[in-house]
Amino acid sequence: MVMDIRIMGAFRLGLALAILGLAGWAAASPRVVVMGFDGVDYHYVQQYLEAGELPNLQRLREHGDFKPLMPTVPPQTPVSWSTFTTGMHPGRHMIFDFLKRDPQTYMPTFAVAEETKEQVLFGKGNRLALPLIAGAGFGLVLLLVLLVFRRRRWWWVAAAAGLAVAGAAWYPAAHWVPDNRPGVESNQKGTPLWEVLAPLGVKSHVMRIPVTFPVRPYPGGHMLAGLGVPDLSGRIGKPFFFTSDLFLPSEKNEFSVEIVELPDNRGRMEVEIVGPPNKLFKDPPYIKVPMALEVAEDFGSVRVEVCGQTLGLKPGEWSDWVDFVFPFNPLVRVRGVGRFHLLSIEPEVRLYLSPINFDPRHLPVGFDVTYPHSWAKKLADTFGVFRTMGWAVDTWSVSEELTDDAFFAEEWRAEPAGFGPMFNQCMKEDSDLVIIYYEFTDRVGHIFFRYLDEQHPRYDAEAARQYGSEFKKAYQMMDAMVGEAMAQLPPDATLIVLSDHGFATWRWGVNYNTWLVQNGYMALTGAEGKVQDLYALFDQGQFWPNVDWSRTRAYCMGLGGLYVNLKGREAKGIVEPGEEYENLRRELIQRMEGWTDEATGLHPVAKVYTREEAYGAFDPVLNPDMIVTNTPGYRVSWQTSLGGIPSALIETNDQVWSGDHCSFYPPAIPGILFANRMINGDSPYIADLYPSILGLFGAAPPYTPDGRDLFR
Repeated sequence: MVMDIRIMGAFRLGLALAILGLAGWAAASPRVVVMGFDGVDYHYVQQYLEAGELPNLQRLREHGDFKPLMPTVPPQTPVSWSTFTTGMHPGRHMIFDFLKRDPQTYMPTFAVAEETKEQVLFGKGNRLALPLIAGAGFGLVLLLVLLVFRRRRWWWVAAAAGLAVAGAAWYPAAHWVPDNRPGVESNQKGTPLWEVLAPLGVKSHVMRIPVTFPVRPYPGGHMLAGLGVPDLSGRIGKPFFFTSDLFLPSEKNEFSVEIVELPDNRGRMEVEIVGPPNKLFKDPPYIKVPMALEVAEDFGSVRVEVCGQTLGLKPGEWSDWVDFVFPFNPLVRVRGVGRFHLLSIEPEVRLYLSPINFDPRHLPVGFDVTYPHSWAKKLADTFGVFRTMGWAVDTWSVSEELTDDAFFAEEWRAEPAGFGPMFNQCMKEDSDLVIIYYEFTDRVGHIFFRYLDEQHPRYDAEAARQYGSEFKKAYQMMDAMVGEAMAQLPPDATLIVLSDHGFATWRWGVNYNTWLVQNGYMALTGAEGKVQDLYALFDQGQFWPNVDWSRTRAYCMGLGGLYVNLKGREAKGIVEPGEEYENLRRELIQRMEGWTDEATGLHPVAKVYTREEAYGAFDPVLNPDMIVTNTPGYRVSWQTSLGGIPSALIETNDQVWSGDHCSFYPPAIPGILFANRMINGDSPYIADLYPSILGLFGAAPPYTPDGRDLFR
């Protein structure tokens, strides 16, 4: 049932529900809409409000309230949004960083979810069971036909035919049907607030909230998963860059863009697109598809041939969605979608291909991006093909300077343009609770913050004149979306607008493992470790190659996690639990917080939290022993995050990824909280939203949350 809430008053809504037998809880429930915008900073919103540049949010504040919202420790997207979802500190819901480590191997993995193996049909028995089922089924059908035509004596024909079918089916069953398929299991603990409300009859639409993949069924719900959904390669996002330019601007490629060198800048060239890793069969290790490029003789266009499709592109043009089919064998294939963008032909060919998303019209079995599973196809049929990846905005290619500011200014707008119509439709559906999430405000902060900070190493005055307003424009787009939502709300509805953390400049990267080496807490067997990248993370490269664990007392992994090499926990631990452990923690905290950067006179480390301070409850094996947070301007380096040990202690951040939050001191970068009702208290914390939203429906949390009800 679809209702136009804008037309119906509260009385008519209750009457209509009563007529349909749905009155009672639903009729008494206020309609609640929650709009989440990632990374929106309180200080900048306050500044823009005072300048009169966010009129809808100003109107919302005048009819309710506006306060800074304290993020989690650390202030990272999956961590804070998991606290919003469950009402728990990170040590309880167990999403405490983008990355975690295995104490037995010291290897980093993604903290959000674990890959599992799910049996396909009969597993290893497929090669026997499937031919027998096929043969028996065919033989039985043929026997029934013979009986109908009174040919009972011909039973042997049915038996022989069944045996023949079974024999013919053996090879496909043995070689084309996998024993197992990869699955995903979320590491998030706790009960999401919409699942608490569902048994009470509260219907909801939950759109793109981080750490909701794979989606879990719940009554009366519709969900589109957010951050955590991989691209077709199994990564958070892997764009492709086809080029004849042998002198690329970036050599590190820490973000692991798939760079494909073209042999020439003219004529016809044939290359391959590397698709998903082959986790179904032994060979080949990756599934690839051929692609041909042909540069026109006049250098005015490029023709691309891939997966049975031909498209022509001129410089600056985008293709429509292109279908990709990656065949594992004649029986098993996976479908994806992506878009090409021709950056240039002269002097060199530069062709961009977006990360290949899983095709929402043809999702693999068990790959649950939406609930119900069929809703993905319905959304695609209604609104067109969309990005299923959780990190939908490509920040990787511009970070490697393979694309430019103009490209990214267009790219970040694709998210609100693509998902906005879906979200607006959710506002019109028969739901008591609507929760929607946008990421573009965060992504713009990461890439364009350098134009807000004249002291940033990558500040460019000329470029700032052209792109320095992009940050504000993203906030103004947020404001316009809030205005659209306000126009659709019934008079008695509750509207909440929030962000998970704020933003600040990132001028210097801090190599904590290097600090540990220089200060005698980590020992090496040789030179500093090699440069790490996301390719090594996803493809299980070699980490910590030069660390002597027999003389190492502490190490850093993730975006600020500091671990003691503890005996009995780590495979090669040397620090005794108890007094030695506590003394080492106190010593590390004192020295790191007292450390001064001689070049600036500033303290790179603002505060080192113990896990007891940060989490209260925690897993003593998996949670870091300490969390190092930075003074804004400094951030943990990418290399430290991946366990790298560069030679320099502090490095100038000369990358376009110039704004951040991940390891900053949380009180320095508060998020935002607006509501069209008064907010109690001066220091709301993101965990407070859990009991607050449940309280709007008169529901009690299923456990003691780490927040309080802000509306009581």
